[in-house]
Order: sequence, then structure tokens, then C-alpha cells
Amino acid sequence: MKEDKKKTYGEAGGQVGSEMTALEALGVAIYNEQSAFDFYTGLADVIKNQSGKKKFEFLASDEKRHRELLEAHYEKTTGGKEFPFDSAMVKTIKVEVRDNTTAAEALDIGIKAEKEAYEFYSKSAEQTQDADAKKMFLMLAEQEDRHYNLLTAEKQALTGQFYWFDVGTPGMMEH
Repeated sequence: MKEDKKKTYGEAGGQVGSEMTALEALGVAIYNEQSAFDFYTGLADVIKNQSGKKKFEFLASDEKRHRELLEAHYEKTTGGKEFPFDSAMVKTIKVEVRDNTTAAEALDIGIKAEKEAYEFYSKSAEQTQDADAKKMFLMLAEQEDRHYNLLTAEKQALTGQFYWFDVGTPGMMEH
């Protein structure tokens, strides 16, 4: 896929500094998860291939679940206060996806977004001094890494690069 440097593929946004509290970190993460949900929902709406559509719907539902978990954690942390969600704060991911976008191109977009999200949450965990925020960012980084690996495996299978499952190759458990 030819990359256009003018396009934004990443899902993560916001600034995390060493003085950020756990509640502020939760806010950044909630908005990022909503952005990711919107991103994958948009991809699923455009992609015609039913298998691809289902994969992106699955990722969208996972991002929605992440947001719900984060909001529940916010309520628990604040003694029952609901997160003051402002839809204007959600970062819109601008990606040109056509209805004839190939599966490989769509997967490349998702892979890049998940890599950027992983890097954002990992860096945020390093930068914050708040132990709860650090723990939350590390958990989110792990989740985004799982999404990255899922999409990468999907692309490898699609493009015939899934060598370690070849019939003539001994499996990992056989050694």
C-alpha cells in the first residue's frame, strides 16, 4: 500500500506528562477508545467484504468495551461520578477508504493505527508518575498490542506469509 504522509492513520491522541493524574489519564484513554471505535465502525461501514466487515466490527466492539471499562473505573475512582464525556473532544481519524479498498489495504490501516496506539500508551506509562495511571496505560498497551497481532496475523494469512503453519514445518510444540 502506498503511504500518503498527509493522512492520519493513528487512533491515539492527547498529551500525557509526568504530572498527569490517574483521572486525567483515564480521560485521555476514554477519548482515544471512542476515537478507535469510530475508526473501526467507519471501516466496517465502507468495506464490502463480509469477512473484513466482521473483523472491523469485532475490533470496534472491543474498543467500545475498553471505553466502558474505563468509564466504570472512572466512576469507581470518583465515588460514583459519571465521566463528563464531550463528543467534541473525540479525535476524528481521517483515512481515505473506498468501497473498493482491498482487504490488505484495510488491514494495513488498522495495523498502523494499533501500532500507534500501542506506542502512545507505552510512552504514556513511562511518562506518568501516577502508579494507577501507569498500570492502566500498560493494560491498554497490551490490549492494543493484541489487536496489532490479530491484524498482522490476518494480513499474513491473506497474503500467504503464514509460514509457521505450513504442513512441512514442525510445530512449536513438537520441539
